[in-house]
Amino acid sequence: MMGIMSCQQPVEQQEVQKRFNSIEEQVTYQRAFEAVVWAMPATAIHRLREAFHDLPGVTDNVIIAFSEPGKPRHKAITVNAVTPYSTCYTDLSNGPIVLDVPAKSDKATLYGQVVDAWQMTITGVGPAGADKGKGGKYLFLPPGYDGEVPEGYFVVPCSTYRLAFVFRAIREKGATDKDADEYNQRLKIYNLGEEKETKFVDGIPHPLESLPFYDHRAMQVIYDIVSVEPVKERDKVMMGMLETIGIKPGEPFNPTDREKEIFDMAAKDAYEYMHNLVYKHHEEGIYWENRNWSWVMRADDNGRFDFITDDAIQIDRRAAAWNFFTLYPKQMDERPATIYMAPIKDSEDRPLEAGKLYKITIPENIPVSQFWSVTVYDDATWAWIDNEQQRPGLGQFNLPDMEVNKDGSVDVYFGPEPPTGMESNWIPTAGKKPYIWLRLYGPTEPFWDKSFVMPDVEMVR
Repeated sequence: MMGIMSCQQPVEQQEVQKRFNSIEEQVTYQRAFEAVVWAMPATAIHRLREAFHDLPGVTDNVIIAFSEPGKPRHKAITVNAVTPYSTCYTDLSNGPIVLDVPAKSDKATLYGQVVDAWQMTITGVGPAGADKGKGGKYLFLPPGYDGEVPEGYFVVPCSTYRLAFVFRAIREKGATDKDADEYNQRLKIYNLGEEKETKFVDGIPHPLESLPFYDHRAMQVIYDIVSVEPVKERDKVMMGMLETIGIKPGEPFNPTDREKEIFDMAAKDAYEYMHNLVYKHHEEGIYWENRNWSWVMRADDNGRFDFITDDAIQIDRRAAAWNFFTLYPKQMDERPATIYMAPIKDSEDRPLEAGKLYKITIPENIPVSQFWSVTVYDDATWAWIDNEQQRPGLGQFNLPDMEVNKDGSVDVYFGPEPPTGMESNWIPTAGKKPYIWLRLYGPTEPFWDKSFVMPDVEMVR
């Protein structure tokens, strides 16, 4: 007798469908979920823009120059805790913008990049940029600009109106944070033909809340982006889907209370999905054999970060890349100037846990020409963890205040409480599950040929 095929749906699918009252609601959920994943690079940089514009005195073309490295109250995705940032946001709707970059000095060097509304790097500045560290004026042209282009500029045509400028002043030997801040203040930005004094705001005194939203507000952010920016050919299918859930440029976006509930579910699930993808890709990026350190800055198959192939837009890979990272370079160099390594497990192959104390031993001979640093983030947000010590990380610049081992190595601890007598070597985690980055600035040959092998993270207790 032939078997009868059951039409009963799996329990998990039944549970999912219980959340919706109709097929239309389920479609709304599905399209909102995909929209959050699709828009990840754009929503992350848009949230940075919104957060900085919330600071007193900040508008477009105002430079926020941090007078010292940031503090845990400055919430942003995996920012560094060693070098002062300077950042600025602009809008090309009113015409071309000029950015005047200072030349490298004996006190500091400017590194950084300019990204568009999709967080794609359109140019670098400083030694890795068009000015090669000699300084100069960059001219950013709006989408479709056909006006006169004067000589004497590094000309950058743009495909979006809104841009973000994010730079770091890297101190030279013997220089201070004050020197780096003074160097930052030599930046200038203005509309073409309207040069005037640039306004600066110190970001240090002000809390910053720039993390992406993973609730119904994510859809408002997507609406705000697509209402301003030109539609790219690659995004037309998604734009059609967005229309079916009320997101259409030129028309108001007014979701109902029920739609907001569905958007909440979709955004939360998209967050979980992308978070899991991050760790999946970390597992694929293990650098040293028999170690648990992952090379986290992984480009697409073309060595870039647009994740466009001949046949597809790799939306999931793109979302995972930007879910935990901000500001990729335009092209992955064969030997990048800065390396980011994350331990995905400890020395006993256990995932890192909340509430545990861990130790990273930094060897005396760690192969860097500039400096190293260890930064601790909240695994749930990829941002710094609030703590009374105002200490998001430790690094080479902190060595004079740290306990150093007899062999020249130094132990960096992170956990809810410090080991006795080692408070100066401790990064607080406040009970959060930690996510760690080891940054190597100027990695040298032993790193590249792997004759140097970084010790794994050890659980202390």
